[in-house]
Amino acid sequence: MGAPFQLSSSLHTAPINLKSPIFPSSPSNFIFYYCKRSPVIASSTHRCAVYAQNSSSPLPKNSKSVVLGHCQGNELVRVSSNTIRPRNRSVILSLVSLFDKRSLWRRIFFASKKVRSIILLNVVTIVYASSIPVVKEVEELVDPATFNVVRFVMTAIPFVPLVLDKWDDVEIRDAGIELGFWVSLGYLMQAFGLITSDAGRASFISMLTVLVVPLLDGLLGAIVPARTWFGALMSVVGVAMLESSGSPPCVGDLLNFMSAIFFGVHMLRTEHISRRIDKDKFLPLLAYEVCVVSILSMLWYFIWRWINGTETISESWNWKTYLDWVFMFPWVPALYTGLLSTGFCLWLEMAAMCDVSATETAIIYSLEPVWGGSFAWILLGERWGLSGWIGAALVLGDFYMQVEA
Repeated sequence: MGAPFQLSSSLHTAPINLKSPIFPSSPSNFIFYYCKRSPVIASSTHRCAVYAQNSSSPLPKNSKSVVLGHCQGNELVRVSSNTIRPRNRSVILSLVSLFDKRSLWRRIFFASKKVRSIILLNVVTIVYASSIPVVKEVEELVDPATFNVVRFVMTAIPFVPLVLDKWDDVEIRDAGIELGFWVSLGYLMQAFGLITSDAGRASFISMLTVLVVPLLDGLLGAIVPARTWFGALMSVVGVAMLESSGSPPCVGDLLNFMSAIFFGVHMLRTEHISRRIDKDKFLPLLAYEVCVVSILSMLWYFIWRWINGTETISESWNWKTYLDWVFMFPWVPALYTGLLSTGFCLWLEMAAMCDVSATETAIIYSLEPVWGGSFAWILLGERWGLSGWIGAALVLGDFYMQVEA
């Protein structure tokens, strides 16, 4: 093959076959030589120049290339450049270093903004799914109106200074009020739907958001493929089979379906708004959104009390009654479903949807029933019949069909 490539007279030349995982598809087509300085420690990583000669495709016959690399022993473990530039300049071969000093999770998480956003949305999905059985269990102790007003007000308190600071920003204020309105309707419908609906079934019904988003997008002018319509039919059949399994259908199932619609609208508007404003305005936007949710939850609390003919503050209450109520209230679930699954997750969703579309986000969120059903199985002991499992499989089948699209 000839003498190895010479970098300079000061370098020690070693015409040794160099193993490398960088060309896994055709390793036999490349013969690697390298020139290096003698390392201080034999096992240490050292810089080298890699000289490659290829006898077949993809490089032309007898073409020669050089790239600056980092070797350990006789193995090329890393390259400093993403390209190999052949001497004849006829081919530029892209390289991807698989053995970097960074840990595996860093290489995956920071591979691209979209990959990072997809990972964050999956985290949000798990948190959302876990909050459904938590709310279902808490409603055995506290009515949903009271629980919602406590958890949302606690969430909004840290954001009040941001709202006051950006009060004159009309764009942020209007966008935050709109997003807060849609997500409030979603949360309220979900909370009241869980009074009579099973948590696992509610999780699967909420997955209809994956169809609501592209269908609403189609109403706004986007082209909806036939695959989506077929997926809608599969999901409708699947949800119908879920309705026939376990407990009988109820009003709560309808409320959960309405919740999926409102969350779908919120998702679409979040995508459009988050891509229109600067990223440094995300926190003020979230602040407006959370504060609107808390205000609407307080309004619904008073309406709920008025409808049920219950006094908001009973005259028979005294300090001992208040203290008993404070100690008996489920504060940990309120903090979890308020600060974490509402405030923190809404911020993650807003940041991630700068790089991920609303349809892609809905597809990721459609995994929520898998987690929600698992949490309901473990925490609440809910079980389905055969038709319920078949219906769940149909709904999940639609999810995978949307992913393949």
